[in-house]
Amino acid sequence: MNAVWYLMLPLVLGVIILVFPCMMPTGLAVAAPAAEAALLGGTVVSIDQETLTLTILFPSGESRALPVRDARVLHGLTVGDHVTFEINEDNKLVKITKLPTDPAN
Repeated sequence: MNAVWYLMLPLVLGVIILVFPCMMPTGLAVAAPAAEAALLGGTVVSIDQETLTLTILFPSGESRALPVRDARVLHGLTVGDHVTFEINEDNKLVKITKLPTDPAN
Protein backbone atom coordinates (compact mmCIF):
# COMPACT_ATOMS: atom_id res chain seq x y z
CA MET A 1 0.00 0.00 0.00
CA ASN A 2 2.85 2.43 0.79
CA ALA A 3 4.34 1.92 -2.67
CA VAL A 4 1.12 3.09 -4.28
CA TRP A 5 1.22 6.37 -2.31
CA TYR A 6 4.79 7.02 -3.37
CA LEU A 7 3.77 6.63 -6.99
CA MET A 8 0.67 8.82 -6.61
CA LEU A 9 2.30 11.57 -4.54
CA PRO A 10 3.60 13.63 -7.52
CA LEU A 11 0.18 13.40 -9.18
CA VAL A 12 -1.64 14.49 -6.02
CA LEU A 13 0.75 17.40 -5.45
CA GLY A 14 0.39 18.50 -9.08
CA VAL A 15 -3.38 18.54 -8.80
CA ILE A 16 -3.20 20.54 -5.58
CA ILE A 17 -0.92 23.11 -7.21
CA LEU A 18 -3.21 23.41 -10.25
CA VAL A 19 -6.44 23.56 -8.27
CA PHE A 20 -5.28 25.85 -5.48
CA PRO A 21 -2.68 28.19 -7.02
CA CYS A 22 -3.81 31.14 -4.93
CA MET A 23 -2.83 29.27 -1.79
CA MET A 24 0.76 28.77 -2.93
CA PRO A 25 3.39 31.10 -1.43
CA THR A 26 4.27 33.99 -3.72
CA GLY A 27 7.67 35.45 -4.51
CA LEU A 28 9.53 32.14 -4.49
CA ALA A 29 10.16 31.78 -8.21
CA VAL A 30 11.53 35.25 -8.95
CA ALA A 31 13.32 37.38 -6.42
CA ALA A 32 14.61 40.82 -7.36
CA PRO A 33 18.27 41.39 -6.58
CA ALA A 34 19.16 43.85 -3.86
CA ALA A 35 20.95 46.15 -6.31
CA GLU A 36 19.35 46.31 -9.74
CA ALA A 37 21.63 45.40 -12.63
CA ALA A 38 20.87 45.33 -16.35
CA LEU A 39 21.97 42.32 -18.40
CA LEU A 40 23.16 43.21 -21.91
CA GLY A 41 25.29 41.70 -24.65
CA GLY A 42 27.63 42.63 -27.48
CA THR A 43 31.12 42.29 -28.95
CA VAL A 44 34.31 43.62 -27.35
CA VAL A 45 35.81 46.34 -29.58
CA SER A 46 38.58 47.62 -27.30
CA ILE A 47 39.96 47.14 -23.80
CA ASP A 48 41.71 49.92 -21.91
CA GLN A 49 43.41 48.55 -18.79
CA GLU A 50 44.71 51.99 -17.73
CA THR A 51 41.36 53.80 -17.65
CA LEU A 52 39.37 50.63 -16.85
CA THR A 53 37.04 50.97 -19.81
CA LEU A 54 35.67 48.41 -22.20
CA THR A 55 34.19 49.40 -25.56
CA ILE A 56 31.27 47.22 -26.59
CA LEU A 57 29.57 47.00 -30.00
CA PHE A 58 25.88 46.35 -29.45
CA PRO A 59 23.73 44.34 -31.89
CA SER A 60 22.03 47.62 -32.84
CA GLY A 61 25.35 48.85 -34.32
CA GLU A 62 25.98 51.36 -31.53
CA SER A 63 29.27 51.13 -29.64
CA ARG A 64 29.92 52.55 -26.19
CA ALA A 65 32.92 52.80 -23.91
CA LEU A 66 31.78 51.60 -20.50
CA PRO A 67 33.69 52.03 -17.25
CA VAL A 68 34.59 48.86 -15.38
CA ARG A 69 34.14 48.60 -11.61
CA ASP A 70 37.22 46.44 -11.06
CA ALA A 71 40.24 45.44 -13.22
CA ARG A 72 39.54 41.76 -12.46
CA VAL A 73 36.40 42.02 -14.61
CA LEU A 74 38.63 42.50 -17.68
CA HIS A 75 40.75 39.40 -16.98
CA GLY A 76 40.74 36.95 -19.88
CA LEU A 77 38.93 39.20 -22.35
CA THR A 78 40.20 39.87 -25.85
CA VAL A 79 39.00 42.11 -28.67
CA GLY A 80 36.34 40.29 -30.69
CA ASP A 81 34.94 38.28 -27.77
CA HIS A 82 31.17 37.98 -27.71
CA VAL A 83 30.01 38.71 -24.18
CA THR A 84 27.04 39.29 -21.95
CA PHE A 85 27.48 41.72 -19.12
CA GLU A 86 25.79 43.42 -16.23
CA ILE A 87 25.95 47.13 -15.48
CA ASN A 88 24.94 48.59 -12.16
CA GLU A 89 22.96 51.75 -11.42
CA ASP A 90 26.16 53.81 -11.91
CA ASN A 91 26.50 52.40 -15.48
CA LYS A 92 29.68 50.52 -14.53
CA LEU A 93 30.36 46.99 -15.73
CA VAL A 94 30.16 44.66 -12.75
CA LYS A 95 30.16 41.24 -14.45
CA ILE A 96 31.22 40.02 -17.89
CA THR A 97 30.67 36.52 -19.28
CA LYS A 98 32.36 35.34 -22.46
CA LEU A 99 30.00 33.47 -24.76
CA PRO A 100 31.23 30.30 -26.44
CA THR A 101 32.31 30.75 -30.04
CA ASP A 102 30.61 28.83 -32.83
CA PRO A 103 33.28 27.49 -35.20
CA ALA A 104 30.74 27.55 -38.06
CA ASN A 105 30.41 31.37 -37.84
